[in-house]
Amino acid sequence: MITGDFEKFFKSLQAQNQPFTFEVFGEFAASILNFYVGSGLILLADKLEGAELLVKSFNAGLGNVITSADQKEIAVSVAQDPTLNYQLIQSIFG
Repeated sequence: MITGDFEKFFKSLQAQNQPFTFEVFGEFAASILNFYVGSGLILLADKLEGAELLVKSFNAGLGNVITSADQKEIAVSVAQDPTLNYQLIQSIFG
């Protein structure tokens, strides 16, 4: 589910000719994970694991340039972020 929604979001940005920046990724990742937790799709205890998967997918798209230690730090930051931007994630539900 997480990887599929990540791919949908990435494709929607491409279709709109919008860049997939680190900032956009962070807001998307935090928002989708908080939506999943709030909707009961994943447990709060699984949020960090979901963040790690999203960071790994983002890194793969960058050609695996983010170190493993930095990926872990980014994942922790994403998992702790309370952002929930429905407008940003709505494209994956269409």
